[in-house]
Amino acid sequence: KPVRIIVNTHSHFDHNQNNANFAKQGALIFAHPNTRLSLLQQKRPPVPPEGLPTVTSSDPMTFHFNGEEISYIPLKPSHTNGDVAVYFHGSDVFAFGDVFTTDYPAIGIAQGGTIENFVDNYNLALKMTTPDTIFVPGHAQLSKRDDVIAVRDAITIIHARFLEMVKKGMTLEQIRAARPSNSFDG
Repeated sequence: KPVRIIVNTHSHFDHNQNNANFAKQGALIFAHPNTRLSLLQQKRPPVPPEGLPTVTSSDPMTFHFNGEEISYIPLKPSHTNGDVAVYFHGSDVFAFGDVFTTDYPAIGIAQGGTIENFVDNYNLALKMTTPDTIFVPGHAQLSKRDDVIAVRDAITIIHARFLEMVKKGMTLEQIRAARPSNSFDG
C-alpha cells in the first residue's frame, strides 16, 4: 500500500531526499519546525515545495496507525537542532535518525548539540523502551539495548576524561596525543 506518513528525523539530505516522491503519492510529512526551516534554506539541492514537511511540531505527538501506537519524540539538539525519534510501541522499535549511529556521535555544535544532550536522548530512549526493543540507528545495523548503553557509556567516559584533561591545563594537542578515547576506539 502507499506510504501515508513520513517522519523526517532531521534535516540532512540523506534522510529526506525522497520526501517529494512520497508527498506526490499522498504521504503527510512530519518534522521538527527547525527541520522544515533547514529544508527551506537548503540550496544544494534545493528542496521542492512538495518535499517540505507539511506538519511540524516541537512537542511530542502520538499516531494511531495500522493498529499501533507510535510516538513522535522531539529530542534535545544533538546531531541537529531538529532531531526527532519515533517509537513504535507494539512492534517495540525505536528509530533515532542520526542521533544514534553505533559510533561516536556527529555533534551539531553550531546548532546547539552537546554530548550531554546525546546522553540525555539515549537515557530518554532507554527509559521509554523495553529490554527487547530494536533500535534503528541512522547509519549502521539494527541494534539492541546494550548497543545504546555501550555508546552512551563510552561518550560519557570519554567526555569526563576530556574535561579532566582541560582542568589540568592540557592543550588541545596534548589532549589529542593522550587519546582520551583510546580504550573505545576499537
